Amino acid sequence: MTAAHEVLYLHGLESGPRGSKGSWLTEHYGAHAVDLDTSHARASSATAKAKGLPWDHSWPDIEEDFRVPLERARAAIRPETRLIVGSSFGGAVLTRLLAEGSWAGPSLLIASAGLKLTGSDRLPEGVPVLLLHGREDDVVPLEQARRIATFAGLSVMLWEIGDGHRMKSIMPSGILRLAVDWLLEDAAQY
Repeated sequence: MTAAHEVLYLHGLESGPRGSKGSWLTEHYGAHAVDLDTSHARASSATAKAKGLPWDHSWPDIEEDFRVPLERARAAIRPETRLIVGSSFGGAVLTRLLAEGSWAGPSLLIASAGLKLTGSDRLPEGVPVLLLHGREDDVVPLEQARRIATFAGLSVMLWEIGDGHRMKSIMPSGILRLAVDWLLEDAAQY
């Protein structure tokens, strides 16, 4: 187990800090699973769906959808933080943290909605980022992760997983442990 709060976990829109990935990371790595409070973003997503519109980076209220989650994520970053893991919406929050320079360390994006919700297919140069994305993801298309990996430098890698958006297989298969250990090893070089 790593020292307290060396790993931060940013959960998805419909999940929370005690979801399966957050609980697993807390149990195995002592991660701090940040409660992002996605209530505003969930309401926007539901409104968009009810109107038959896409909830994406062009949504009129997208900045407000990110406001509280970004504040909470920024407040959780400590000097001892060595890795941030973001899943789905949490991946979009992590993408924003990377873009604004609030975080420049090793990052794990799981089924990230970063491109969908930020509109950016770029990640900062030289920051080690691992993208885990399901080939059967029906929420955030795999093509978005491939696009990010295509424009990224050598510090970004994409692992395509035989799974859907929830990525339930990555814990029992050992893929999540492998990804976290690999990125923590990379963090030791910083």
